[in-house]
Amino acid sequence: AGRHLQPGPDHKVSPGDPVSYTVELMRDKALRRLPVVSDGIPVGIVSIGDLAVQEDRQSAVADILAAPPNH
Repeated sequence: AGRHLQPGPDHKVSPGDPVSYTVELMRDKALRRLPVVSDGIPVGIVSIGDLAVQEDRQSAVADILAAPPNH
């Protein structure tokens, strides 16, 4: 059976955190997603794909990730 790794208690970001901090945390901890928490309440999830679109809006990957789902 595969193991599922979940972010630890310090592995979260807040809505006001800089994108650079989020990217660094994901890179350092090898995470693809992080919970977004405001005043102790989960308000969303940020993914590595979200950050790719934010950081390089001109890339082909950003275009693909920003496209609406095709299902």
